[in-house]
Amino acid sequence: MEGEMQSKRPRRGIGATEEDLAREEGRINRIAWFGGVAVGIVTAATLAILLLVKAQHPWEFAVYPLLGGVPFAYGIFCNFVIRKMQVEALHRYQANLLFTLTDLQDKVYRDELTGLYNRRHFYEVIQAELDKAHTRKQPLAILLMDVDGLKRINDEYGHGVGDVVLANLGRLISRHIRNDDVASRLGGDEFGVIMPATDKRGAFALAGRLWEDLAQTPMGRDGDKHIMVSVSIGLAGFPWGGESLEEMIQWADADMYANKVSNRMAQETVPAQYRKEPDPGESYFEGE
Repeated sequence: MEGEMQSKRPRRGIGATEEDLAREEGRINRIAWFGGVAVGIVTAATLAILLLVKAQHPWEFAVYPLLGGVPFAYGIFCNFVIRKMQVEALHRYQANLLFTLTDLQDKVYRDELTGLYNRRHFYEVIQAELDKAHTRKQPLAILLMDVDGLKRINDEYGHGVGDVVLANLGRLISRHIRNDDVASRLGGDEFGVIMPATDKRGAFALAGRLWEDLAQTPMGRDGDKHIMVSVSIGLAGFPWGGESLEEMIQWADADMYANKVSNRMAQETVPAQYRKEPDPGESYFEGE
């Protein structure tokens, strides 16, 4: 899933491109050939001077070229080896540079606490996916989710427990989304999920799965006490929830606010058999 999610990231011009690498390798080749030609010219000139100035016997006209061939061959060989080493070093440098920059970019786009993507990445991807949906005439859905009562949890149990709740909630969301979906923490206690090629029915299905799982699964623990959380969810989509990104966000925000006030959607979506005490053996706790 990680590879699929990374493919959603808008590409930026980091590192050298394939064209840059090819140009640099071509420059190394030209330098190498120039060095080979220079060695040949110097060797030929030296032999010519020796033959014209020093050679007096017929056998010297045969020996001097042979002796001159030794440094010439050595120069060509060294030129070839140095060229190969330079090209290999260039490729290693390029690979290391891309790895480092990709890792740094991933950290820029990641939320450290939950491991999900962050707000910046969410809005870059949703705009790109909305443009794609317009072009391909495909549906698109988004889900906004807000944790109910996180301040109360922080006040009662401490911010450390609140952080554990958010981290476990991020893992729960990741468990229910598809490879093509993009889950993000938008800040504080708010999360968002982008669902490409998903209609209204599919968006409500994801919301239902999240509510059902949260009704059974504790997101934290204080001693022997399980900490259950509830969430308010707002849904929107293209074209049923707006034509532009602003309209979709407003639609989802309004839906989430109505859900938070009434909480009727959660009660209607979660069947009675799921509204039970959590199984003590089931947990998303860190380290279990």
